[in-house]
Amino acid sequence: MDEPKKTVDHIVFNVKNLETAIKFYTEVVGMRVVMLFEDRRMAFLSFGDRLGDIRVFEVGGTKEPDRQHHGFNHLALKPEGGLPALEQLHQRLIEKDVPIDLIEGHAEGRHKSVYFFDPDGNRLEFYWESPTWVQEWTAKVQKAFPEYSEEMQAKRDS
Repeated sequence: MDEPKKTVDHIVFNVKNLETAIKFYTEVVGMRVVMLFEDRRMAFLSFGDRLGDIRVFEVGGTKEPDRQHHGFNHLALKPEGGLPALEQLHQRLIEKDVPIDLIEGHAEGRHKSVYFFDPDGNRLEFYWESPTWVQEWTAKVQKAFPEYSEEMQAKRDS
């Protein structure tokens, strides 16, 4: 398999207070909340094209180790080529002895992630989303940005 093209999809910050962060990113930066998880103390904020261009997780909102510090959590990179591309990249990480933090399924397995670290300890994520999950989150974004609905649908259909 050739090298899959990748795009930067989202960045995650661990924040001190979820409500304060949401207020800042909506009122100052101009984003909208697409998904809010009160039980996990996290929100996905969007500019209108993705489920969450910036995602904010409240420190201590869950017991996961990555949620226990303030600041940068991770940068997500989405490779083209679907699940085979994700598997190829995962294998490369193993072959290159890259420290892998976590392999996880989200959205009931419709989104799979491999979290790893660069040489400076920055956390990165390669991930794949199933077409059904993309359809579901696209509907959520369209609900949050009704004025963008036709434009978004045209992008997804092309």
